[in-house]
Amino acid sequence: MKTLYEPAVAHGQSAPPTGQVLKGQYAGAYRSDKGKIKGLLLQAGEAEYTIKLPKYLRPMLVRELAPGEFVQVWAYAEDDRWRAINVLPLPECEAETLRQQWEAFSPSPAPSAEAQPKQKRLCIEVCTKGKCYKQGSRQIHSALQDAVDGNPDLSHVSIKATGCMKACKHGPNIRLPNGRMLHSPSPTEALSRVQPRP
Repeated sequence: MKTLYEPAVAHGQSAPPTGQVLKGQYAGAYRSDKGKIKGLLLQAGEAEYTIKLPKYLRPMLVRELAPGEFVQVWAYAEDDRWRAINVLPLPECEAETLRQQWEAFSPSPAPSAEAQPKQKRLCIEVCTKGKCYKQGSRQIHSALQDAVDGNPDLSHVSIKATGCMKACKHGPNIRLPNGRMLHSPSPTEALSRVQPRP
């Protein structure tokens, strides 16, 4: 197997932490309370890993990865979190094998029930700070949350209050799961972007 990370160890320095390869689907970016990208969410079967990325790897989440793509992450556990060393796309043959393994271990649906595709968890972020707050972002957040709570078709959607998105002049601002930002949107417009298509 090709080693993803082989750093040189200078004399007198400790060796780098022992890592392992985590394989799964990229489920989205992991952000700080201020909305800054800090890492990624990796879906591996029924488990989900929150993995912090070094700064030089973070831009690739927006430029190169889309939710649902299979990746392999060379990472190591530190305290109560995972830290990545490298992220690479998973070869299609391995991705297909992984899909089959997950399907084999997933519970079978009841014979009388019509199979329904599992909705991917999506998060809409709403800036509730500063100027956005004064321009009505708190009301948008509440309206979105009420709409999600009252509609079973939106059970896969969560609403999260976040910090400044650096676009105060155009607020109130929200960020969609794909990273796109909407300025002064109505709750209906925002939810239309994440509703399942028939």
